[in-house]
Amino acid sequence: MHDLIVVPLDGSKLAERAIALAVPLAEQHGARLVLLTVQHPILPLISGGGVPVRDPALDHERRQEQERYLNKTTKRLAKQTGVPVEGRLVVGETAEMIAEAGASGASGLIVMTTHGRGGFKRFWLGSVTDRVVRRAQVPVLLSTGNRSTGTRQAGRPLFTHLLVPLDGSERAEMALRAARALLEGVPGRLTLAHVVHPMMALAATKRGRTPDQEIVESYLEPLSREMSGPTLTVDLATSVNATVPTALMELVKSSHAECIAITSQGAGRLQTFMVGGTTDKLMRTSAVPVLVCPATPEATDA
Repeated sequence: MHDLIVVPLDGSKLAERAIALAVPLAEQHGARLVLLTVQHPILPLISGGGVPVRDPALDHERRQEQERYLNKTTKRLAKQTGVPVEGRLVVGETAEMIAEAGASGASGLIVMTTHGRGGFKRFWLGSVTDRVVRRAQVPVLLSTGNRSTGTRQAGRPLFTHLLVPLDGSERAEMALRAARALLEGVPGRLTLAHVVHPMMALAATKRGRTPDQEIVESYLEPLSREMSGPTLTVDLATSVNATVPTALMELVKSSHAECIAITSQGAGRLQTFMVGGTTDKLMRTSAVPVLVCPATPEATDA
């Protein structure tokens, strides 16, 4: 259960699309909603030995612009939802301030789009998102912002079905806790997914077994029994593919999952292909939101 949801905003409509994800989650969890804008000091090139010098006047002007935007957005959202909404303007390095704000609650969640270009002349391409994911001690829910979240009936949870890719490592399995926390309070479904590399599939075939039999019986079924509960249904899915992100997106489509929950890195005993690259690829190309769980025990125990 999350008590705080932070939405970083840079003044762009694309960044604001994260609000459509954050509001229903805040309603479901009874969480506070914080709209966060970060002011990074401006260092224009000013004559002074060729060294960039901070200009207080420009900083003040930009701060006023950001405050106006944040106040307007906060007031508009407060009229549209019953959840507590706070606008917060902070000064510092963007990714560090976002990660710090997410950790300010007992069980925080950061919700943001993966890129955007704001009215404050700042690019939020992959760089800010990458740094937030690597620094955050709380889960980060990401959306490319390129497609609509679809129509949602009033009172219906945002997510009821998450796909969780697993590679046999304890780090990858931390995403199970994050996924279960996101679904807390609603009847939900998890699909535990594992992608088998063709070379491993060939080795299993030589032993007279199919790769999915070995993975399901020795790994996924025990996890399924552990995770299942009165309000949580667990399905299993496997795929043979050398390209993990492609296989996972195919499984998302076939299972009708609404979100992918994954750790920021993996590399387990079953294969070594789910490292940072898979998460990075999903963050940029996934057709559904991606919940990235930090690969530290301390972060998932909150």
